[in-house]
Amino acid sequence: MERWKPPVATTKQEDMLLKRLTRVRALFGFLRRCRHELFDDAFQEQLEAMYRDTGAGDEPIAPALLCMVMLLQGYVRASDAEAVELSLVDMRWQLVLGCLGATEPPFSQGALQKFRERMIDHEMDRALLEKTVSLVRAGAASKGEADTLKKALRVAIDSRPLVGAGRVEDTINLLGHTARIIVQIVSKLTERNPEELCREAGAPLLLAPSIKAGLDLDWSDPKQKATGVEIVERQVSSLQLWVERHLDDVVTRPLQPYLDALTQVKTQDIETSPQGRAQIRQGVAADRRISVADPEMRHGRKSKSKRFDGFKEHIGCDLDLRVILACSVTPANRPEEEGALPLQEDIHRQGLSIAELFIDRAYVNSPVVQDVLEAKGEVFSKPWNQRHRNPLLFGKIDFKIDLATQTITCPAGEVESFEPGETVQFNPEACGACSLRAKCTLAAAGRGRTVSISADEALQKRFQALQQTSSGRATLRHRTAVEHALAHIAARKGSHARYLGVRKNLFDLRRAAAIQNLEVRSQDLTQQAKVST
Repeated sequence: MERWKPPVATTKQEDMLLKRLTRVRALFGFLRRCRHELFDDAFQEQLEAMYRDTGAGDEPIAPALLCMVMLLQGYVRASDAEAVELSLVDMRWQLVLGCLGATEPPFSQGALQKFRERMIDHEMDRALLEKTVSLVRAGAASKGEADTLKKALRVAIDSRPLVGAGRVEDTINLLGHTARIIVQIVSKLTERNPEELCREAGAPLLLAPSIKAGLDLDWSDPKQKATGVEIVERQVSSLQLWVERHLDDVVTRPLQPYLDALTQVKTQDIETSPQGRAQIRQGVAADRRISVADPEMRHGRKSKSKRFDGFKEHIGCDLDLRVILACSVTPANRPEEEGALPLQEDIHRQGLSIAELFIDRAYVNSPVVQDVLEAKGEVFSKPWNQRHRNPLLFGKIDFKIDLATQTITCPAGEVESFEPGETVQFNPEACGACSLRAKCTLAAAGRGRTVSISADEALQKRFQALQQTSSGRATLRHRTAVEHALAHIAARKGSHARYLGVRKNLFDLRRAAAIQNLEVRSQDLTQQAKVST
């Protein structure tokens, strides 16, 4: 396999272009000057390991060249087809790819797609991110200082919502959409007319322009709505039964994901009434499927009032070097704490450790927090609000909590014992006779004040102590660096996912993070040049 070896020295034409790339799209100029450092022999060897050396087939395009195309594609947010054209019509692309004046594109759209799939299969998107981290760290300090940085890494973790690329549908449309796809596939496999198949399978409703148009019901009428649900469930089940009876295992293999999707949606969203009729299940299933196209998308909440459908993107940022160390993606319904562990694992893979961890409150229950504390590290976070939502009532902050004796004392002096993780209820008789009751609780007569004790109450008290001093609040504000990094990611990628599924969107996030790290390195070099002059 031929390795990509673009020249290091610049030509007169390249020098002219580089002078134009100092303010607008400056990363093009940086990539031209430093491409040999990014794609050194060791990293190119890693990329080449994705290919089998059998000698059969056409000679593949140099993997490093395609990897550079991936970076440029993410930088300008171009599609695969557009990237091919830009390699011919945009001199900035040609400058970086080393093909100025080319009359044929140096790669094809198919080659680009296959290369991306190889990167995902071999975790080379993670290797690319790690390579950009090493470039920033190598350029930031001398060897002795770099060793010190490795032993005292300050990491901040945060997340942002990512709206999924799949179409979100209600139960009836999920069933109808999936059933239509099954009919289309069966029609191609058996070379039979879809109309004939639908009628034979007992699902003529699928022939209508849309499921709800075919039903033609008043959906505001509960009785008509219940009838519509019954009809759809009955016809979809009839189609499933027909496929099982008339098609063998070999033919049904491409249908299996959609047959499983039908079963999943019916299990999660449909139940049988006491009268034996199919009806929409009350409530929402814990892991409810919301899209046919993207089975991993989920309902999620950024806050009580802000809901979104898709995924959560998590990043871990080095606060000293402003570099993104690791990324992870989780479905939107998963708690933030699940996104922290993959970040820690990727950081450890790079031979780095976490000495100080700055987190949002949603990450407090992550095992990463306990790991950092057990390693004698420090964890910083804002505490949960200790004040009552009613400003006229005593909040938790007004109670004295003694962790040594595991007792809590109310403002009136009543003492109760507790276990971490439980809710303490004060004696109703004492609360009823208390002169401070009106300032403490609005509970009904015969009930005492309750106070919840966190399982990590000791850690929360440390966070509270930080927030109560000026120096502590200044320390907590260090976490804003990761918020700025996420804002840059959002500006680069947008709020909507480019791909379907967790893994492909993780690739896109790692690529965006790698580009951001390269921009940090470019800015550092520019600043160093200014200082030296």
